[in-house]
Formats: sequence, C-alpha cells, structure tokens
Amino acid sequence: MVNKTPHRSTFALCMLLLAFSVSIQLCAQDDTSNTSSQQQTYPVRGTVINSVTREPIARALVTSAGEASSSLLTDNEGRFEFPNVPAGRCVLQARRPGFFAKGSGRDAYQAISVGPKTENVTLTLEPAGSITGHVTLSTSDPADNIHVQLMRRTIQEGWARWQMVEMKSTNSEGVFRFGNLQKGEYKLYTANSIDPDAGQSQASTRWGFPPIWYPEESDNNAAGVLKLGAGQQLNADLALSREPFYSVTVPVANTPNLGANFQIRDQNGRVFDSAVSYDAHQQQLRTYLPPGDYTLSGQSYAPAPGFGSLQISVHDAPIQAHQPLVVLPIHPLHVTIRREFTTPENESPQITMVENGAQVQISRDINLMLFSATDNETLGGNLRRERSNTDDAAWIMENVPPGSYWVLTYASQGYVASITAGGSDLSHEPLVVGPGGTSAPIDIVLRNDTATLSVRLKDAPATADDASPRAFIYLLPQFDLASVVPESGPLSQTSQIANLQPGTYRVIALDQAFDLEYRNPKALEPYAGKGQTITLEPGGTANVDLDVVPADVGMQ
Repeated sequence: MVNKTPHRSTFALCMLLLAFSVSIQLCAQDDTSNTSSQQQTYPVRGTVINSVTREPIARALVTSAGEASSSLLTDNEGRFEFPNVPAGRCVLQARRPGFFAKGSGRDAYQAISVGPKTENVTLTLEPAGSITGHVTLSTSDPADNIHVQLMRRTIQEGWARWQMVEMKSTNSEGVFRFGNLQKGEYKLYTANSIDPDAGQSQASTRWGFPPIWYPEESDNNAAGVLKLGAGQQLNADLALSREPFYSVTVPVANTPNLGANFQIRDQNGRVFDSAVSYDAHQQQLRTYLPPGDYTLSGQSYAPAPGFGSLQISVHDAPIQAHQPLVVLPIHPLHVTIRREFTTPENESPQITMVENGAQVQISRDINLMLFSATDNETLGGNLRRERSNTDDAAWIMENVPPGSYWVLTYASQGYVASITAGGSDLSHEPLVVGPGGTSAPIDIVLRNDTATLSVRLKDAPATADDASPRAFIYLLPQFDLASVVPESGPLSQTSQIANLQPGTYRVIALDQAFDLEYRNPKALEPYAGKGQTITLEPGGTANVDLDVVPADVGMQ
C-alpha cells in the first residue's frame, strides 16, 4: 500500500536504521583509571543561555543522562548543578518552552566526561520567533475569521519541501499571529473565502476573496519567502480583493459507486481549497472558481484505485465543460529486485501483512519513497508480492497516481547499485508515471560489497579526556545516488561509518547539526573547498582527517 505523508514516514526511519550502521568510538582512559574513577562522583555545573542575547535562561529544564539520570530547573541566573554525577560519560540536555535547539531543531545536548577536572558547561538555546499580520478587505468590512495558513521550508532527504505548520483565524480586528516559531523560511497564504450562498446553490456567480500569498509572487510565479531569524518578530499585512467566483460544472466518467475525492490546483500546482460538490447520480462535479487556470483531479480508492485529471480555464463567465474528467484504473508499478551479492547475507524473516483477510508478503530487501517533482506530495510504501506471483525477484508498488517522481530507496541489506525504468536512470532522472499508472518496470540491482569510512578530527588529541561532541559528519556523494546519505554524530574524536555505497564522497565536519540540502548544488556552494574528497572502493576501508567547519556558513 502507498501512504501519502507530509514528512518522513515511519517506515523510512526504520529502514534508515537498518540500512546504515553508525558506530561512534569515544576515547577512553586506561582500565586502571576507569576502575578507580567509576567509584567516585563529581559535581557538574553549567549555564543555559540565549543564543541571541547571550543572557541566561531561567527555569530551563536540564537533564543529566548517564549511569545515573536526573533533572532540574535552572535558577534565575540560568545556572544548574548536579552535585553527585558518577564519573564517566554523561549527556546533558536542555529545553524550555519558547526556545529551540540550534541547528536542525534537535534537542540541545552536550556529552561530557565527568571527573575531577570537569569544567563548567554552557548550553545554548535559540529563542522562538513570531509572525504577526493584519488582513484588510477591499470592501472595508471587518476581516474577521479569515483563515491564514503558514508553511515552513524543510529539508527531507536532501530535498527542499514545504510543510504545513498551522492555520490561524483573524480576530474581529483582522489580526492574526503565529508564535513559537523556529528560525527558517516561511510562506503565508490566505484560504479561499466565498460569501455564503444564502440558498442560492444554483447561482451562476458568487462573490468572495481568492487566496493570496505573502510575500507577493515574483515574476517567475514562485511565491516569495519570509526569512525569520532566531527570536525575530516579523509583520505581514495582507489586502484581499473581492472578486466574482464563477460556477464550474464538469462531467465525470468511470467513478466507482463509492465515488471519488476531488482536488483543485492552481497554475502553480498549489492546492486551491474551493469546495467541490459531486452528484453521483448525474456523474458531475460542481465548484466555484475565480478567473484563472486550474487542474481538477479525482482519485478513488475502493473498490479499486483510480485517478484522473482535467485542465480548465476560467474567464469571466460560468463554465459547463463538455470534456469529462475520466477516472482511469491505477495499475501497480512492477519492480524487479536482483541480488548480486559477493558474500552471503543472513536471511531476515519474511515480512507479511494482513489485507482483506489474506496475508500479503512484503519485500524485506528494500522500500521506495517517491517525491513529486512538481509539488510537495510524498508517497511512501512497501513493495508487495502479487498474490499470483511466486518469483522472489518480482514485486509491485500500488496506488501511485500519474506524475513525475524522484525515487529514494531504503535498502535493508547492501546498497542499490543501480535503479532504472526503461531507458531512464532513476538515480538522476525522475520516474514518469503515465495515465492509469502506467510506467516502465523498475529494475533494481543490490550489491553488498559495502565500504567503511573512519573519520578523525584533526585537532583531536591522541587520547581525549573530554568526550564533548565537537562535530557532526556529513557525506556528500560526488555521484548520482538514489539512496539516503548517512551522517554520523555527534563526534568527539573519531567515528566509523559502515555499509556505505562505494564511490567518491566529499566529507565535511560541521560544528552543529544541520539539515543539508545536499541534492541541490547551489545550496552546497557555501561549503565549496571545505572538507576532504575521498574514494571508497568496494569492500574497502578508508581514513580521513577533518577540520571542523562552522555550519553557519550554510545558514545565511
């Protein structure tokens, strides 16, 4: 089955953990000193501060996790003290409402080595920001209860995606506010608003306020971006113009008895949330739209999946379309998995699921995730065995509507040496799914001659008493890759990353966790010339020494 997910799906996380084994090797003292030191406890003191003002943060929750765990709140000066922490490795974590960890939003934590020379620790949190605005209407009426929606730019497996944050309604004065926001890039837009029909359900024209985006759209029809800094407060004023919405009636063909779900997108591929009524008896849908170009789509799920779309243009009059929106059956994508293993692999148990009272076998080797190349849609699902097929190499992926998709693989054994569909190399070309879900079969070759990379920070001493993390390691493949890219961290001195696909990588060490848009060459320009390039041979091991690079260079 295929599930639509707004962010990384659960199965993807599970497969990522299975696909890559990352071990962090921390230097330890000799056995004699460890034996004696583990009998001792020492105080651990520190301060939690605001990353912008550098002021202390009172009442932040600090947790100490190690051989013994405990939590406490900072005092009015942002200070904390754990009086009796067992010697050894300890991880401190800080959090407080209205603040975020620096970097990618991970918890603010620091690993330290507890002993007689433990120094005071400083934990840093970034203050939350806010976006406030005022909506006015061209009619001069009160702009109350206008829905405003906020989206945030996120990085998902190296791709930039826009994710819905939340929706707010304006108050009686037309004011809205989004608070507790992490620094980043945002978009604002108003929801479609049509005057109540007051019983005029068959009216050919109604009036309302079409959605607008803030900042205004640029010349290339891409919506602008709001850049919000840590603790920053931005203002966004929106002016809505009252316009006519014309009746649009479209015949629909091949919908099942259970009907279909219909969606409207504007010329930029964004969902236009105009209500759609469907008359199953007359097999037609009806909606109201302002002038513009749109795509109507319909998708059914039972008793069989189907999908159809139709382009329409609305000018200055109602539309009674003659061409129907045809919902065609969606055929499954066929996937062949071939193993070219150089050494035997331990066979993992068969994976099954119950569907309509029958057991269905799921691929234990690999899962696929599809990222739409035209909008923010993400499809993820298991590869399953057709009931009539006993070929261990033959699988199918279901419920994939027509479109263009980037394919990402999650292999539990080995790596994806190649992935193709017809004459297209899916490591750098999108998968094109035509009407009815037709596509060339996907052919995947798995190999298990993986490589291992050992990383050491250049300025790390040969024996480090301090286990504090000082870097996060990122691998930037210098070749086309349809798999997830592993990262390690936090790293204090050395790290070993196993199960890597052979090839050439640029390896960099950043001083904080950061979501890299590594599939976008322009996003990597701030890191040009940094790190080290290394080639991993099949089944080989390589070593690399790195300087730590400030992650801030890529956050400007």
